Amino acid sequence: GISRIEHGKCSELGLMTKSGYPFRQDRPSLPVWEVVGGSEKGGVIVRVDEDLASTPEPSRLSSGSLVVEVELIGDRLLYDRIAGTGTGPDSGWVSIRAGHSDLLVPANVKPPANGWQVLHKDLPAWSPSPVRQRPQMLTDGGADGLWRDVDETSGAGPGCVVGPEYVQRVGGPFVYYHKVSFNDTKPTGLRMSACLGAMEECRTDLFAICDQSVQSFQKATDPFIMVVIELHPAIDKLNPKSNEEDGMLYCNAGSKGPVMSWLRLEAEFGWPMFPLRTEEQTIYLVGKQPRSTQRVAVATARLIEAMVDEKTDSMMAGQEWQGDFDRFFAQVKSHHSNERLNQAKLQNLYKSSGQPFTPSLFKKVSWTMTPAFADLWAILYHAKTPELLWELNRLAGGAFSQLIREEVDPQAIAVSLPQKMQVDCTYDAFCYLEADSKKAVYLLLPEGSKNASDCVLCVLARYDWSSLPEDGQTLSAEDVELPNSAVRGNFVKHLYSPEDVKVSKLLDLSRLAA
Repeated sequence: GISRIEHGKCSELGLMTKSGYPFRQDRPSLPVWEVVGGSEKGGVIVRVDEDLASTPEPSRLSSGSLVVEVELIGDRLLYDRIAGTGTGPDSGWVSIRAGHSDLLVPANVKPPANGWQVLHKDLPAWSPSPVRQRPQMLTDGGADGLWRDVDETSGAGPGCVVGPEYVQRVGGPFVYYHKVSFNDTKPTGLRMSACLGAMEECRTDLFAICDQSVQSFQKATDPFIMVVIELHPAIDKLNPKSNEEDGMLYCNAGSKGPVMSWLRLEAEFGWPMFPLRTEEQTIYLVGKQPRSTQRVAVATARLIEAMVDEKTDSMMAGQEWQGDFDRFFAQVKSHHSNERLNQAKLQNLYKSSGQPFTPSLFKKVSWTMTPAFADLWAILYHAKTPELLWELNRLAGGAFSQLIREEVDPQAIAVSLPQKMQVDCTYDAFCYLEADSKKAVYLLLPEGSKNASDCVLCVLARYDWSSLPEDGQTLSAEDVELPNSAVRGNFVKHLYSPEDVKVSKLLDLSRLAA
């Protein structure tokens, strides 16, 4: 192609007019490109500069357009459009490919005898936002967790138009801050679902450092297949019964209630195998002043996500998807990973108790999923699991309803989500209770199903809030493994074919038979 300098010389020599310049057969060959991508979106995006963060033009360069190469830098092409071919800006910068798909390809064409008219317009000057000055630290002087200032693109990944909410430290956890609102609360303080929701905010903010130019991820989702969360005893610091009532003095110097308190979330990630991602998040109570150095752990969660190809409604597979997966998460992998989390089985992160779940009570109830439990994808929002369990306990009654008499939330849950749950669907819920430990298991099947392989949700929940260790670690490896194990099929067999049920290291239903 011709350089920008040569481009300017062409203008000086009279080869360009205000509206363009002629392209004749007797001129040196200039590469010509044809737009082949973007037809489903009205063309390809045109920007005023090579930088992907530069200003986009209001219109796109339509499929079928022919353009003259002015400059090619990597996958970025500065062009002038040939008159009479397609529509869109006369000049600008475009990407010649997105992921593995070509957007523009070299065109094997020759100009007509009387030449082409090449359109041209001068592009406005553009420069990246200046590197922002670091504002006052949120922390006690570390390099992480800074308030964002006027530069909204600082720290942004490729193709991102906004960066993460806080400046991140390479090699440390990904950090996010959440201010507790009134709808995060319950009569005894902070909801477990609010903790999971704040973790979702942190996880969502993480996408601002991912490669948003990986076009295939427009048709990808990342549902959870396993969620484990334990609340620490320190969460009781946000219980109004443990402190003098704030009333409406949420941010008074002496206020200690949950509303307008700040939570600091720290997330690290593991990569056990494609297409799985493991995550660990810890929530710390910071207090009313977000820049406080206070760090009181109130919740810890570990989760496994599976990357799904929405076109096939199945997990991503193949080298092309794996390449896109690696590109999309490249910065997360290099900056916020922990080898300890490279585990495809979460139970490997918990201590064994050597004790199976041994329920003494059973109840089967029917439950219909309402829109209040659905997420953007119209499936069960995992953070609503504690509320789902509350409804099941109320429906089951008796000893189950006693579990939630004083405290509506479990202290810990291990959740397996093997299949999608959808709005307006009714499910049979098999509820089992180990009364002496206040530990329960809930297994949901589509209404009328007797096949354990149809399981859509299996949860082990611990409702005993007494004598908690400071770190809140009450779940055993067996507790975490049971919901995601084939052994869960015994819960169904117990009802329909009890002779097939056998005692295992995870489950003992013999007390029910008695």
